[in-house]
Amino acid sequence: MSGSKWRNAQKATVAIAKAASMVGNLDIVISYRSTEHIGSKHTPAIFIAYDSRKDKINKIANLFKYICCPGTTPEGLCFEAIQEEIVDSSTGIDSYFINFSDGEPYFENQDITYYGDSATKHTRAQVENMRARGIKVLGYFIGGGYGRNDSNFKTMYGKSAEFIDTNQVV
Repeated sequence: MSGSKWRNAQKATVAIAKAASMVGNLDIVISYRSTEHIGSKHTPAIFIAYDSRKDKINKIANLFKYICCPGTTPEGLCFEAIQEEIVDSSTGIDSYFINFSDGEPYFENQDITYYGDSATKHTRAQVENMRARGIKVLGYFIGGGYGRNDSNFKTMYGKSAEFIDTNQVV
């Protein structure tokens, strides 16, 4: 994601974090999923940029201007890995997973080929796993992206899938 889509997704993310910081008893964790080169290997990656349980809100102003998200969209691969960070409803806390995306699940290296129907089904399984734990999942597809396929996005996120214009993200 880049350009106006990125800027508007960041604005929405910062607005959610700022609102959460002004409400008592509301925690927020902001993570980014993309791909990285680690050594000579291309791999899916998760970056926890902000955790209100540990960080002060000014971290967003200091750090977020340096964050970009180049790479592919390893949706379900990263969703599987990040679930340990998400509090489930069995703790008596309402939990939400909000995802902004501009593409379909895709990742490929010498060990992994992840795209098409199998990636869509895997991502759907990870979303369903979160829901089974009582985590409410909201998926927002930012228009004008790569590989927009309305039916695949609806397959992954179900009734909570929303398609938004890049100028209307906030």
